[in-house]
Amino acid sequence: MQHRIPQPPEAGLLNAVRFGTDPFRFLEGVQARFDSIVAVPIPGRAPLVVVTDPDLAHDVLARPPAFRRVAAQGSARLIAENGIVQSDGDLWRQQRGIMRPAFTGAQIREYANTVGERAAELAAEWRALDAGEERNLHREMTTLTIRVASEILLGEDIGRERAARFHEWMAIAGREFEFSPTTVSPEWLPDRTDPEFREAAEGIRGLAAEIIERRREELAGSDAAAEDARDMLTLLIGAEDDPDVEYEPNQIRDEVATFLIAGHETTALSLTYTLSLLSWHSETREAVREEARDVFGTGEDATTPGYEHVEELSAADRAYREALRLYPPAWATFRQATGEVRLGNYRVEAGSAIVLPQYSIQRDGRYFENPRTFDPSRWEELSPNSVPAYFPFASGPHACIGRNFALSGATLTLARLTGEFDIDVPEDALDDLRPTPTLRPAGEVPVTIDPTQ
Repeated sequence: MQHRIPQPPEAGLLNAVRFGTDPFRFLEGVQARFDSIVAVPIPGRAPLVVVTDPDLAHDVLARPPAFRRVAAQGSARLIAENGIVQSDGDLWRQQRGIMRPAFTGAQIREYANTVGERAAELAAEWRALDAGEERNLHREMTTLTIRVASEILLGEDIGRERAARFHEWMAIAGREFEFSPTTVSPEWLPDRTDPEFREAAEGIRGLAAEIIERRREELAGSDAAAEDARDMLTLLIGAEDDPDVEYEPNQIRDEVATFLIAGHETTALSLTYTLSLLSWHSETREAVREEARDVFGTGEDATTPGYEHVEELSAADRAYREALRLYPPAWATFRQATGEVRLGNYRVEAGSAIVLPQYSIQRDGRYFENPRTFDPSRWEELSPNSVPAYFPFASGPHACIGRNFALSGATLTLARLTGEFDIDVPEDALDDLRPTPTLRPAGEVPVTIDPTQ
């Protein structure tokens, strides 16, 4: 028997405004009050359905035909319309098939090795800082991760200067896409795009176009380059000659723009959050540090991190996974019901906006002991893959294609930097996190960096 989804007792519009104004507080509230699912009526549009049970969340993610991804809308279309993060159906299957070799096997090893080299370079830069000099930790992590992502996925290191510019574009995009009461307003209300965001979007698209053009020139001048390269961009360009492949207009540009963002942003954010948590939890930091020194050594003579070291860094791995539990950069996954559909024992109305909130499910005491405590030791006994309530990379067919990149690269970075430096972040640095498509700091994350004694 199918049941009607329960609703909060308050007025639907009031709850919709609460969700748009403070999504984290709203989600934690319904997570505590509703065991499985809740529907929030919204005037002028289909209801907002929040899934609070992890098994139901995974059921949604496993059924793309019934629960489709939300296509790029409004301002987001200025950056990319058809990237793999937004696409669905046949287009998504085509994209995934073309790109898959860029995210497996030797490419994971290459990514990890490149991260290790960049982390070692960053350590050398940090050793040259003046005592007590302050940096923006989020910007430091963005610069590292986007340079690696562009080099491995697109065949070109965009360099420090363009990486810094990209960080500023992402800050502007974060403000443009931040949740607000208008996020859940009636669909007929007009949108307004900030001119500053239009410039940032133009910059992202322009950078994507430049990278593509240079890559085309390189491939045209060398047959060996095309045969040997397994980066994502080369695979996309090569597929243009496949008669079974039909690209949408600007498809490759959309993919490059998408991965300039998705290929670095969540890793940069999760590294920022993990290093902040380690700053505040000295016992865990010392465990990561001691392990890293055993593996790499210290100072200028330290071994450059590489893929072969990942399995030796269990303390860093646990710290990273625990930070992903408390501060998942992908704080919620969104879907839309394609028709009236059954979910568990409930009937979901056609067109319903479905929210699968990693942020509140992963902080629920029903699934984790002391859920608000940063406790990496919980992963000594628990396998992350066996806990349904833990899904920072989502699940199902559309699970994050770069999951193994993120896990290996972040583990190496955390170990290398924590092994050599006291990274001190103010305890209030993460008090103001904003609900954009990712969980982002409102401003800078200040940090002082000093070599350990």
